[in-house]
Amino acid sequence: MGLPKRTDLHSQENLYRPVFEFRSAAVLFLCAAFATAQNIYIDGMALTPVIFGTSAILVLLGMKRIHTAIPYFKAHWRVFYRVMLFISLEELRRINKSQFFSDEKKYQVLLKDADDKNKSLPVRRTYLCDGYVWGAEHAERAHQIHNLSSNLREIKLPSALNPFTRHFNKLARTMGGNNSIFGVDKRDANFVTEENWFGHTLITGNVGTGKTVLLRLLSSSMLHLGHVIVIVDPKNDPDWQKSMRDECKSLGKPFYHFHPAQPSTSVSIDVCHNIVKDSDLTNRLISLISSVDDNDGFIRFGESLITTIIGGTKLAGDKPTIKGIYQNMRDQFAILNITIRAFEKFYASTYGSESWIKTVNVDNNLSQIDKFKQYAAFFQINFTNYDGISPPAGIDILFELIKYVQWDPAHMSKMTASLNPLFTLLSESPMDDLLSPTNTMRTNRVVVNSEGMFNSGGVLYISLDGLSNPKTARAIAQLITADLAACAGKRYNSSDVAMETNSRISFFIDEAHSAINTSMINLLAQGRAAKIALFVCTQTISDIVAGSDEATASRITGLCNNFISLRVNDLATQTLVVDNFGKSAINTNQVTYSTGAATLQSHTDFSGQISERKSTSMEDSIPKELLGQVPNLHIIARLQDGRKLVGQIPISVPDVAMRPTTTVFEMLTRPTTKVTLRKNLDANKILQHLKRAA
Repeated sequence: MGLPKRTDLHSQENLYRPVFEFRSAAVLFLCAAFATAQNIYIDGMALTPVIFGTSAILVLLGMKRIHTAIPYFKAHWRVFYRVMLFISLEELRRINKSQFFSDEKKYQVLLKDADDKNKSLPVRRTYLCDGYVWGAEHAERAHQIHNLSSNLREIKLPSALNPFTRHFNKLARTMGGNNSIFGVDKRDANFVTEENWFGHTLITGNVGTGKTVLLRLLSSSMLHLGHVIVIVDPKNDPDWQKSMRDECKSLGKPFYHFHPAQPSTSVSIDVCHNIVKDSDLTNRLISLISSVDDNDGFIRFGESLITTIIGGTKLAGDKPTIKGIYQNMRDQFAILNITIRAFEKFYASTYGSESWIKTVNVDNNLSQIDKFKQYAAFFQINFTNYDGISPPAGIDILFELIKYVQWDPAHMSKMTASLNPLFTLLSESPMDDLLSPTNTMRTNRVVVNSEGMFNSGGVLYISLDGLSNPKTARAIAQLITADLAACAGKRYNSSDVAMETNSRISFFIDEAHSAINTSMINLLAQGRAAKIALFVCTQTISDIVAGSDEATASRITGLCNNFISLRVNDLATQTLVVDNFGKSAINTNQVTYSTGAATLQSHTDFSGQISERKSTSMEDSIPKELLGQVPNLHIIARLQDGRKLVGQIPISVPDVAMRPTTTVFEMLTRPTTKVTLRKNLDANKILQHLKRAA
């Protein structure tokens, strides 16, 4: 049976009604059987032509009715059908064509060779879900199902299928939700191109709906495309961590784990490595306590002091670290010491390491304060308004250091009070070794930095204790984000316009509301051009608003060209999903009955009328209330390329953990408590479907 076209004003698709055709087919078959049996009973096996012809016609009519009923039966079956999808990581690699893309250097060689031979390589894309592209016909079907009884008795499957439906019902209770969005069409494999992912992705979903399963699938897939993966996980999910560790091992890539709760096995992250100007590092640190454009006098004083201390540290020959900055600025005596060391390095560089002491005429037996006064006096005499051809580096820094040494200590303490809690947080043990690595560290732990890792590839998994220590977790997440933003800015201003020499980067931020700062906004704005894809994950939009403000939340949602949502109950998030899917033309039928009679007329004298009217109105493509009833592991997505997808995501597991697909025999013979419906995705079938669709 062909389904009616939506342009036909005189017909309307109504798949969700009782399948009366099955009943009429059964009656026709029974009549044919009765006629044949009656003929055999009376005349023996010799069928009369009339009976034979009548029976044949009845059978043909019954088959026609069954053929008409099949689309309705399939539509009803999809609504009730439930299964857990699984995919092995080995199959996922095959689907994502990791043999071409996982090694960036190898891919560049293959790409050059293909260009020379006028051939093409596979499209860089990743598998996302089993589902379908949402359209107006799906919206109308979802509204129709939404209007049925709560137990769906209008489309109840035949009793003969109870051995199967009992398992579907049990899994439906386990997964929760309503299948009316996800059971209105045939599901197929859906892919997303890499260019789409570079448009950045916002992921929302309640606790326990499958966000981490989705993040595992996406992070593994991006690793298959040769991306460097940076993951900020405030919950320290063991499955996600193990999955990425195993996948790195399979692909021969390094895996780095930063975990402050287990410092003995954690790597150190040098967040101060990737800087161009001293103010770059200052802005990263200041952004942890205030926005960059905040005009608060205390913040601006602290910003100037930190920049000066960084410059003084470098002038003294040391590498700036968070701990080092704090040690050199926490009191007047610390500033005095770094200033004296900066003076000595400056004079040694200007006058020579052997003769500067005589030139400056300093007495090494002097106290620190007297030594400073002598250094400062010589400096001010010889370098104030210096007009030499090539002025020595560091003159401006030393003038600033002199100013801060001579500052009133009591006033200095008040002005820097807002900085101390942050630096104490990031400098206490074990954060001193983990975030401020030096050549004199107490352990031989591995030290990673963004620039080095982006050249070597692999995964940096950052486990944060978001529950036990939320302030530290928030600060670290924002520092990492700021470091990546600096990397993006460096790439953005690079002469390599095509980014051919730079690795691709995927940055996953779970519970992203704790990492929101100016750097994240800059990453979302500039990351695409720098080949950086952000995956921003939060439970609700309200969490982002609470972590920043409504304007910032609007900017984040606006800069993310891909939006994926699991089940959400938050009204603001539901509104965002509905707005992204827009409205569709929904057909409705209105039936009017009326009767009339007068008291003075005969009881046989009455009037009656019945009328039917079809109308079309623009309604939400997905009813908002259904967003709070999405089953676990099901997604609703709006992509950069304009597609609107709904579907089910598979659980990606290692090959050794895969179990067989549930068989029909198991469903028939085993109780529901002993069976979990599962379907293992077959890479061959998915690739064949992809080939047919191309």
